[in-house]
Amino acid sequence: MNRWMWGLVGLALLSVLLRSAPLFLLTLFLALIAGAALLWLRLCLVGVSYRRQFERTRLFHGDEVALDIEIVNAKPLPLAWLHAEDELPKALHIEPARLSHSHRPGRQRLVNLISLRWYERVTRHYRVCAVQRGAWAFGPARLLSGDMFGFDVREETLEAVDTLLVYPRIVPLTALGLPSDRPFGEFRAMRQLAEDPLRLNGARDYVSGDSMRHVHWKATARRNALQTKTFDASANRPLALFLNINTHEHAWEGYDPDLQEYAITATASLARWAWDQGQAVGLFANAVTQPGARIVRIRPAGHRNQLALIFEALARVIPFGRWPLEETLRYEGLHLPYGTTIVVVTALLTEPLRRTLLYLHDRSFALALVTLGPAGETPPIPGVRRYHLGGYAAWEKLTNITLA
Repeated sequence: MNRWMWGLVGLALLSVLLRSAPLFLLTLFLALIAGAALLWLRLCLVGVSYRRQFERTRLFHGDEVALDIEIVNAKPLPLAWLHAEDELPKALHIEPARLSHSHRPGRQRLVNLISLRWYERVTRHYRVCAVQRGAWAFGPARLLSGDMFGFDVREETLEAVDTLLVYPRIVPLTALGLPSDRPFGEFRAMRQLAEDPLRLNGARDYVSGDSMRHVHWKATARRNALQTKTFDASANRPLALFLNINTHEHAWEGYDPDLQEYAITATASLARWAWDQGQAVGLFANAVTQPGARIVRIRPAGHRNQLALIFEALARVIPFGRWPLEETLRYEGLHLPYGTTIVVVTALLTEPLRRTLLYLHDRSFALALVTLGPAGETPPIPGVRRYHLGGYAAWEKLTNITLA
């Protein structure tokens, strides 16, 4: 705009020197236009708002959600043009959208070029498909506009960021190759846990001292001898899931994203199964979540929000800032309540991790090991129930099933 102002000043001086009234009137007319353009430039983004509205902000893998972009011009001054750029995650599918490349890795730009009348609201409708687990940030947005003559451009950055949380894949245990009924079997504890009268598992001969309330009359009639009901141990036996984010022994080797996602999917599916069975379930991992770099430590509990907390932690977990699982397992394991079943999900089974599992077995913990990839080729661990879920072929098959 400065060059235009200097040009008007020069034209005004020329009209005075030449004593030309038409030239002076032309200069005055151009000055009015320039003043209007300058005022328009200063006010163009005043009262302009940009807002994202999600149908919901928590999705399961494969879900679709509606995203509405609302742009409002809340002033009496119309906008000849408005260019809006919004930073979006590249990992999610967004349709229909005009997308462009972003200089930030893993990001793309959603571009809207519109004109707005006074007090007008424009809403654009999109569909977001949750094709990858994670906590995905939408924003910041950048607005550009200017005067009606295109003399100059004003820019404003809106720092507001919205987060869309995509939970991991959840599959039945049978899809993982695990039995759907008590996949970790019946562990014998060193001392008897409380019996749950709601979990009848059979009958035995009556002995002196048994409660008459627990007499199994139907079995007594069949066998013609007094029988007593027997029950499973309490249904509230806690389950602690330990997720190993590492897929290589050394941090400088990087990580395998497929095996890592496979381990996360298996952990989430086990948590869902335990929750459906009415068990108290918890989650521990040797990694942090974003934002804030929080350690994954969710102690076993049975309250109604527990499963949502576990899913959110698995959605937010990042592959960096990790440490050996045996450190987490040894520290957290010794603070778990008696009777807790420890399930370790890992694609990497190192010698320190084996020693830690043996140590916990000696401390009378019920242990199960769920392995993936190369961890399945390691020797068995005495006293530890073990399941192998397969490697890349099994993961590819599982992703194809969930996509179908």
